[in-house]
Amino acid sequence: MSSVQGTGSARPWQVTLFLVLFKGLAQDRFKFVDRQGSLETIAQLGITVAQAKQEILGLTYQDYYRGPLPDLDHEGEKFWEFGRIISGKEVFIKLKAKVEQGIALCFSFHVPEKPMQYPYGQGSTRQQRGGATKEVE
Repeated sequence: MSSVQGTGSARPWQVTLFLVLFKGLAQDRFKFVDRQGSLETIAQLGITVAQAKQEILGLTYQDYYRGPLPDLDHEGEKFWEFGRIISGKEVFIKLKAKVEQGIALCFSFHVPEKPMQYPYGQGSTRQQRGGATKEVE
């Protein structure tokens, strides 16, 4: 299998396994680590924090960008990167599951500096699915 952006390429089943783990942890404990930057993006997208979390929990292997990538500050920990079209804009999402602490972390939730390439994405299907952000009552 070819590498994605030269590093951290995973197969669809591996991405799905990470997402199942992440989503399970997020049911009890979920946190935006870069809170200010994430909140600014959430406001720019016109969605709520709860809706941003729901977008993250809705990620699939088709939204995978790259990873797992080593966290250079914490040996043995890995980042997984995803992207999704939300409110008509592409959003870069960087996640980590800390099993020992029982927490799902979102380190980045912002518009990327350059377009992202998705090894398993489905083109217009991604945009239709991700672009359907609506107010939740």
